[in-house]
Amino acid sequence: MQESKSKKEIEQKFVQKLILAGIEEKEAKKEILILSKEFGEDNFHKIENVVNERIKSRTPLQYLISKAYFMDFEVKVNNKVLIPRPETEILVEEIIYISTFQSASATVKILDIGTGSGIIAIALARLIPNSQIVAIDIERGIIDVAYENAKQNNVQDKIQFSICDIFSKQAETLFENNNFNLVISNPPYIKEAIYNTFQPEVKHEPKIALCGSMENKTGLIYYERIVELIYRRQPISTMLAFEIDPPLVKDLETLLSKKKLNNYKIGKDYNGLDRYLFVSLET
Repeated sequence: MQESKSKKEIEQKFVQKLILAGIEEKEAKKEILILSKEFGEDNFHKIENVVNERIKSRTPLQYLISKAYFMDFEVKVNNKVLIPRPETEILVEEIIYISTFQSASATVKILDIGTGSGIIAIALARLIPNSQIVAIDIERGIIDVAYENAKQNNVQDKIQFSICDIFSKQAETLFENNNFNLVISNPPYIKEAIYNTFQPEVKHEPKIALCGSMENKTGLIYYERIVELIYRRQPISTMLAFEIDPPLVKDLETLLSKKKLNNYKIGKDYNGLDRYLFVSLET
């Protein structure tokens, strides 16, 4: 009993250290639970070393242990890719809820734009039995991480990973040569001025994944490009799914209105904020 109490007291001490360093209490408790699971409850020396590095550098815990969790699976992460967010889990869950993809007998062709660590593609490959997925991102290092994660989760045969800039001719050819049933993306939408106000942890994540590889003053350029590419193709029955920044909702609605894409739904995240955009394209 005394030993159990001692473990609890030591863990609470680590939580308090994180809180005093400026990390929110809820997050601090979560991180200590993750470390206890990672190293074992009795390996306090290793936990302390990670906590000290976490405080010193404000490096996100997931980078320090080189892994993260998304839905019910584990992925490798490094500073080439964003750390998975709970909000993105809702994006995947909503796709399954509002579509018939999970029960489709025919092949469901999916394009994941800006795949990062591959979490969206991997989740959809696991959840949609007849899925065939193309997952793209801008750098080899990113694609390598995504492929490794797909292999780790035994879905590498269902996903074709490719280096592709959405603003390139290659991207145009990709849309021209394929009829995708679902095009999904959590694209860069952070404006430079907003990026500069973020917590230190976020500055460790790849800026290219948050703000993009091109000047993005409005936060809209990736949405505009993807909508333009899919609109040009005029596919027969396609769903477009985005994770979005809540302040961009009105601008995105205007973008859709200009293209006469009026069959859409806005979804909310855990905090009740407008975070998802689902558009149905039919001819």
